[in-house]
Amino acid sequence: MRKFRLLSLLALAITFLAISCTKEGPEGPAGATGPQGPTGATGATGATGATGPQGPAGPVGPPGTANVIYSSWATVGSLAAIIDSSFADYGLCKRWYRSAPSITAGVIDNGVILSYWRVGGAAAVIYSTIPYQFPSGAQTYYLGAIPSSTNGATPGGKIIYFTSIFGAGAGWSPNLSAEVRHVVIPGGVAGRSAGVGGTNYTPDQVRAMSYEQVCRLFNVPSSGEGWH
Repeated sequence: MRKFRLLSLLALAITFLAISCTKEGPEGPAGATGPQGPTGATGATGATGATGPQGPAGPVGPPGTANVIYSSWATVGSLAAIIDSSFADYGLCKRWYRSAPSITAGVIDNGVILSYWRVGGAAAVIYSTIPYQFPSGAQTYYLGAIPSSTNGATPGGKIIYFTSIFGAGAGWSPNLSAEVRHVVIPGGVAGRSAGVGGTNYTPDQVRAMSYEQVCRLFNVPSSGEGWH
């Protein structure tokens, strides 16, 4: 009997200990954040989205120049030989010419052809628009230029230069080292402007401009030949 009691007490103690050990205690503090893991591989590219609507049209730009052609400077001595010739209203003159393939009947009728004369060294260059005249004593010397759409068997046109002394019935011999240059500007471009060369200037307004003004307006370089 006594032995049975001891066994009962022992079983009761073991049960009590088991219940005490399984009782949950209070939650502990959070642990420190672990290091970040490596970046994963890049995923596949998604499908292209739908095309957005077309934006509004931009404003109309200012009128530009169109096919302006400019020659290089050429010395008088490098051009065709100077000969004596007669011109209506001028009498006997001295004449020479320069080939100009860009001069056509259409340009003569609707565009503007400008010719220039340059004398002096690099430090003191004087530009003059042709026709050009200057006094010498009691006489007036004149330099003119006439465009032509024909040039014999050579394709294209030419510019005929000539000199005259008013009232003397003769021409004067030009300085062979003086230089000439021309700029060919087409007429108005349909749908762009009513002026010449895509500008808003009339032919008479362009002819009245100085050489420097024409170069700025039509982007003509100081030397060389070309078109734009």
